Amino acid sequence: MRWIFGFDGGGTNSRLAIETLDGERLFYAESGSTNPRSNPMEKVRETLAGLFSRAYGEAGIDPRDCAAGFAGSAGVDAPEDGPRFANLLREAAGIPQEAAVAAGNDAEPALAGALRDTEGLLLIAGTGAIAFGRVYSGRSIRIGGWGHLLGDEGSAYWVAFQAISRGIKSREGRDFHSGLIDAALAHFGLASPFDFIELFHERLDKREIARFAPVVGELRDRADPLAADIFNAAARELALLVRSAAGPLDPELGRKRLAYRGGFIENDHVLRARVSTLARGFVPGLEIVEALSPAVDGACLLARAMTGSGRPPAGLA
Repeated sequence: MRWIFGFDGGGTNSRLAIETLDGERLFYAESGSTNPRSNPMEKVRETLAGLFSRAYGEAGIDPRDCAAGFAGSAGVDAPEDGPRFANLLREAAGIPQEAAVAAGNDAEPALAGALRDTEGLLLIAGTGAIAFGRVYSGRSIRIGGWGHLLGDEGSAYWVAFQAISRGIKSREGRDFHSGLIDAALAHFGLASPFDFIELFHERLDKREIARFAPVVGELRDRADPLAADIFNAAARELALLVRSAAGPLDPELGRKRLAYRGGFIENDHVLRARVSTLARGFVPGLEIVEALSPAVDGACLLARAMTGSGRPPAGLA
């Protein structure tokens, strides 16, 4: 029996789905992170090998019957990263060279899953932030996703960092009057603003910092002027990601559909509404749609599209 696989590897968890060529689900499982930027390659290999070993045993399938597969993973960023990750996966899973295996950033299957299509726009705003766009010809563009040190403007981490940094300035009389720094001290269980020096310079955990963003949202909703200003800036930054992704694709983009992914924007209706308003102003004809399916389903869609020619969908490495 011929089969395809879709793989979605995030910064925390990974998901593998195996389906028949007709779309019947044969296997699904989750495991740890496969981000090659934050995990040793041997650990990534072990995670991949473990998932596929389970699949072969539980689903009763043979790696020699693999027709195609697509893997999207966090940390697959540069053009050369895709083929490298695909080769690592092929070796870890024992998949023969005859099968078409491709890999890219995790935003690629996230778009395909959210829209159940290979054309459109996706904005992901969680701990980090990235926009991705693709057209049927295969041309694609990625905007943002540079990480918390180089970018991720508008993300949960960025909002939390701005709130703490500008909250300190507020305490010193250099920014809007605000209750943000007191809220931050209570949230992190710190006694003094000076304790943030150790938190950021000696034991920084971007996910821990990002968890403060919803508290900033609560202060925004209570009319804290600094929290409101930070969220206004975040909404503009996220909408600019959408504009930068849509612009170069505009001549080929049919329906300008945009879906959202990421807990930060999905769980904050005020932020989502503001981003939508700004993005529609930046991109005429933009249609905001609900995300339909998870990224692992999108990876299966991309893999199935590869079975006709034995090559990745156009534009994917």
